[in-house]
Amino acid sequence: MAFKDYRDLIRHMEREMQQLSDEAFRNLFAVPMGGGGRFWQPPVDIHETESSIVVKMELAGVRADEILVSIAPDNRSLTISGTRGEAYADRDGRVRCHQLEIYFGPFERTLPLPGTVELDRDAVTAKYRDGFLQVTIPRKPVRKDTRRRVIPITSDTQETAKVESEGEG
Repeated sequence: MAFKDYRDLIRHMEREMQQLSDEAFRNLFAVPMGGGGRFWQPPVDIHETESSIVVKMELAGVRADEILVSIAPDNRSLTISGTRGEAYADRDGRVRCHQLEIYFGPFERTLPLPGTVELDRDAVTAKYRDGFLQVTIPRKPVRKDTRRRVIPITSDTQETAKVESEGEG
């Protein structure tokens, strides 16, 4: 990179130092992840309705194709992860930062789901709109069977008699 004069070089160095200190400041407040990386945790609301569990997460600035939603095999936790990127052009030109509260980079939240509710994992939906992700996990319908069900009874003596009759032939 060619510099016009000494002042141009100093301004460039100041910008680079500011970017380094921005990253250091963000990393100071980041929570370590198991893999040694860093991430931020977006705020979440979880509530129940008569028919479902609803998870709402604030993800302003995150593109929908950068979000992954998965439910655990036992239906007891929901994991939402992704990345909020900051364009280099957005940081370029900063001379001094006075407040940095917006986190960029990877995020991941694993949220426990109520254990008292049967969930229909095959009908889970996720919708992203106006910076909010809403995941709806329907309850499994409770089937009320009014018919009488006859339960077959097995006993050891029936099985023994069958084995004996097979041996005699």
